Amino acid sequence: METIAVPFDTDAADRLKRAAAEIGMPLEEFIASAAEQVVTDGEAQLGAPLSEAQLASIRRGVEDVAAGRVYSHEEVFDELKARFKR
Repeated sequence: METIAVPFDTDAADRLKRAAAEIGMPLEEFIASAAEQVVTDGEAQLGAPLSEAQLASIRRGVEDVAAGRVYSHEEVFDELKARFKR
C-alpha cells in the first residue's frame, strides 16, 4: 500500500470528514474508496483498452483510406442490393 498526501481546502476537508462520519468510515478509507471509484468509473466509461489485433485492424483501415481503397455509400448499397435481390 502506498500513502499519498493530498491537500484539501478547509471547506472540502470538512465536507469529506462529515461524509465519512455519516457512514461510519475512517476518513482515510473514505477518501481512498471515493478516489478509486472515480478512477474505476472513468475507466468503465472509456471502455477496455484496444487489443493489438484491434489496433492493427484500425491501422489497416487508415492505410486503405490513404491509398484510396474505399467505396461510396451508393456503391456499397448497390452491391448489397444486387447480392440479395430476390
